[in-house]
Amino acid sequence: MTRPYSRRRFLGQSLGLGAATVAGSALWTGCGSGSDQQGDDEQGVVVSKPVEGKLNVTWWTHNNPAFVAANVEMIRRFEEENPDVHIVYQHFPYDVFSRKLQAGYRAENVADIQQMFGTWVTEYAKNGLLDEVPASLGGSKAAESFWPAAVGAYQYKDKLYGIPHEYNLENGGLLFNPRLAKASGITEPPSTWEELVEAGQRLTKRNPKGKVTQVGLAFTASDPITFTFLSMILQRGGDYWDADGVHVNFHSSQAQQAWIDETELVTRYQVDNSTWYNGDPFEMFFRGRAAMAKHGPWVVEAGKANFPKFTDLTYIAEPPYAGDVVKFAAESGWGEVVNAGASDENREAAWKFIEFMAQTDNMRDWNARTATVPALRELKDDPQLLQKAPYLEVPFAVLPHGRWVGQVYDRDAFWGFINDAFVSVELGKADPIDALQEAEQQINAMIDQNVEPR
Repeated sequence: MTRPYSRRRFLGQSLGLGAATVAGSALWTGCGSGSDQQGDDEQGVVVSKPVEGKLNVTWWTHNNPAFVAANVEMIRRFEEENPDVHIVYQHFPYDVFSRKLQAGYRAENVADIQQMFGTWVTEYAKNGLLDEVPASLGGSKAAESFWPAAVGAYQYKDKLYGIPHEYNLENGGLLFNPRLAKASGITEPPSTWEELVEAGQRLTKRNPKGKVTQVGLAFTASDPITFTFLSMILQRGGDYWDADGVHVNFHSSQAQQAWIDETELVTRYQVDNSTWYNGDPFEMFFRGRAAMAKHGPWVVEAGKANFPKFTDLTYIAEPPYAGDVVKFAAESGWGEVVNAGASDENREAAWKFIEFMAQTDNMRDWNARTATVPALRELKDDPQLLQKAPYLEVPFAVLPHGRWVGQVYDRDAFWGFINDAFVSVELGKADPIDALQEAEQQINAMIDQNVEPR
């Protein structure tokens, strides 16, 4: 069965990376006085306690080690310049963190600042729980400094409710194993959709009994399936949103042809199949069992950390499916928001800290430490980032062609319905168009349960 894997959930699982955890722990000790590394999952880890005589501003985040290390460094720098303010920092496992935010806001007992995933921001803003970006930071005009896809979810009714830290894209690049490609007579990465499909077929290997021993193009997980589908619609000149801008419309010729072409990757061309293996496509690649895999650039550093002995890696540009460029939709990634219920003094200090983190040099360092694609337009093609991570050249090339995915309301349900439709076609249980229309109905029913009355 197709795996409902996502980058967000990877963040919650990455504490298994021993080296990264040790590195993060070493940096935590630099967070100033009152540091306390004790805590269980529900309570999280208290990195720094309140300090008497200072203005204590609380901050909650998830616990990915690279993110934590980058956050701690930002705190250190900020407190050096602002000795009267102390950031009381606490982080939680991903699943605990998402619940903690919901419960905290309901109980009016939540931190002054949260490092929130962009897709969640719109709903919190809609319910009046988040503070609007103040005029001193540019107000709603501050959004112009960031890529539209990165900042989209932070905006509600033409107002800005947070500052994004990353461009969270899943399109534009492919993991490519040059050694396995060469063994199959492929000397150059595919540069067209037709070449990609052909390469996927040639790189899919079976033993004499017909069992697949090598996947040609691994992509059968919820995120790659959904983001690929939406990207294919856009590249064909269509749109997945209906005319009302609220519901989805998969009845268009562009959507239906994109869906047929995507599902045929498994039903006709057989470059991948969710029944062939367990685990995520990128894990198959780093285990040497997939010659190509479709994922966002975040998997490069994730794979290196999880599989340090693997060296057969190139991150290549994804060939356009239609047209000349890879148009795509992206969720807004992680960034900072401020609790509207915090005191005036704490909200002012919170935005001061967020403004400090948003300075170009600090943004650059945060992205470099977390191996994330910058949300700040100014950092596109940044030489320092490219020197540290040359593979960023691939996502940098497509950033202007991305758009915010839009208000999906229940993210897991939206992706899940498309995923389930794909699996039903893959298993031969449904006609492609019938499965697609069922997904459309399910998504629109979910939207109707969540949409604001007009």
